[in-house]
Amino acid sequence: MDPRCSEICKEIFSPEEYRIAELAVSTAGLFPDQSFRGRCLVTLREHHTELFQLTPAMRRAFLEDVSRVAEAISRALNPIKVNYELLGNMVPHMHWHIIPRFREDGVYPRPIWASELPRKILPPAERDALIAALRRYLR
Repeated sequence: MDPRCSEICKEIFSPEEYRIAELAVSTAGLFPDQSFRGRCLVTLREHHTELFQLTPAMRRAFLEDVSRVAEAISRALNPIKVNYELLGNMVPHMHWHIIPRFREDGVYPRPIWASELPRKILPPAERDALIAALRRYLR
C-alpha cells in the first residue's frame, strides 16, 4: 500500500480474508457487504484521486485490471449486467466498485444507491467459496 494513503484510504484495501488477487496495478477484493452478491472493489495500489493523474500506461493497466475482475464476476455468477462505479467522494483514493446485477437483487434496474438494502455479511465458508470461484476465472 502506498505510504501516502490516509487512514480513510486504508478502508478500501480489502482485509486479507476478502482479498481476491493482486493485479497489475491494483488489488481486487470482495466487498464485505454482499447485499449485491459478487460486488467487488478494485483498488489502485498507488495513491491517486483522479483518472487524469495517472500516466496513460497506468490508466490502461488499471482499466485492464477492472475489466479482468468484471469478466471473472460475469463468468462466475452470470449476472444480466455488470455496473461500474468510480466515485471517491467518501474515500479519496482511486477504487472501482464492480457490481453484478440480477433481476432479483431488490433494486434492479435502478442504480444500487436507489434504495438501502440490509447489510449482508456472508458466512466465512460461503465468502471463501465465492472468492475461490472468482480467482478461478481471473487466471
